[in-house]
Amino acid sequence: MKKRAGSLLKIASIYVGTVLGAGFASGQELLLFFARFSRRGLVGCLLAGALFCILGALILSRSHSLCKKTPKAYLNTIFGDSGARVLSAVIMVFLCVSFCVMLSGSGAFFVERFSLPVYAGIVVTTLLCLLVFLFDLKGLSVLNLILAPIMLVGTLYVCFYALVTSNTSVWLPQVSSHGRFLPYALFYVGYNMLTSVAVLVPAAGLSPDKKIAAFGGVLGGLVLSCMAFFACLALYFNHGVWNSDLPLLLLSEKAGMVAYFVYSAVLYMAMLTTAVSTGFSVVQSLQSTGMSQKKAAVFVCIAGMPLSFIKFSVLMKNTYVFFGVLGVVLVGGILWNWFRDASF
Repeated sequence: MKKRAGSLLKIASIYVGTVLGAGFASGQELLLFFARFSRRGLVGCLLAGALFCILGALILSRSHSLCKKTPKAYLNTIFGDSGARVLSAVIMVFLCVSFCVMLSGSGAFFVERFSLPVYAGIVVTTLLCLLVFLFDLKGLSVLNLILAPIMLVGTLYVCFYALVTSNTSVWLPQVSSHGRFLPYALFYVGYNMLTSVAVLVPAAGLSPDKKIAAFGGVLGGLVLSCMAFFACLALYFNHGVWNSDLPLLLLSEKAGMVAYFVYSAVLYMAMLTTAVSTGFSVVQSLQSTGMSQKKAAVFVCIAGMPLSFIKFSVLMKNTYVFFGVLGVVLVGGILWNWFRDASF
C-alpha cells in the first residue's frame, strides 16, 4: 500500500512539475489563455483542468503497457511511424522555442525585480545555462521536483491573499463577447501536452500497475486545475497587474516583502531550471548528429539569444499559441484513440 501511494505521488508531482513552469508561475500564461477573457476564461480554465486529468490518465495508462517507454514508442501507437516522427520533430522545435522564452522571461524578471536592463537577465541566465551544458550538470533539472511543492504553496498563498484583499463582490465586465476563450483553453492544453508526453511516458514505469499510473495522472491534473483556477481568480480581480510581464510577481509584493522575496527566488529558479531542461534536450539532440557537446552547448546558447530579446509577453503569446494549435492535433489523436478503443 505504501509503495503504491508513493508511486502515485511521484507520478503526480512529475506531472505538476512539468506543467508548473516559469510561464505558469509568472502568471503570463494564465493571463494570456484565461484571465483576459474574464468570466468565460474561468470556464475555459475548468475545461482545461478536466482535460489535464483525462489526458494525463490516458497517456500514463497506455504508456505503462509499453515495453519501450519512450515518447516515440507512445506516439507510434497513436499516429503510426510517420505521424510520430513529425510530432517528435514538433516537440523538439518547441523545446528550442521554450528555451528562448525562458531567456526572455529572465530578462523581464531582472527589469521588474532589480530595475536592471533586459540584456542583464538574458546574459546572466544564458551563461548559467552554458555552464550547465558544458559540465553536464543534469542534477540542476531535478530542482524542478523540489520547486514544484514550494511553488504550489507560494502560488496559492499569493492568490488567496490577493483574493481576500480584493473587492470580489463586483464582477468585472466580460472582455470578449466572442467564443475565443474555448480555443485558447484548448491551445493551452495542447502545447503543455507536447512537453508532458516527453516526461509522462517514461514516468509510467514508476507505477506498479496501470491503474495507479492513471490515478497519478488524474491527481496531477486536479492539482494543476486548482492552482490555475485560483490564480485566474486572483488575476481576474486584480486587473491592475495585467500590463506587467510578470503579473503574479506583482501580486506577491502585495502579500508582503517575505512573500515577494521567496516568490521572486522561486520564479527565477523556475525560469532557470526550465531553460536548462529544455536547452539540454536540444544539446543532446545536436550531439546525436555528431556535434561535440561543447560546440552544441555554445551553439544553442548563442542561437537562442537573438529571439530572447523579444518582449516576454509578446514572444509567449505568438509562439505558445502557434504550438498550442499543433498540440491540439496531439490532444485530438489521444482522445480519438481512446474513443475508438473505448478503454484506457
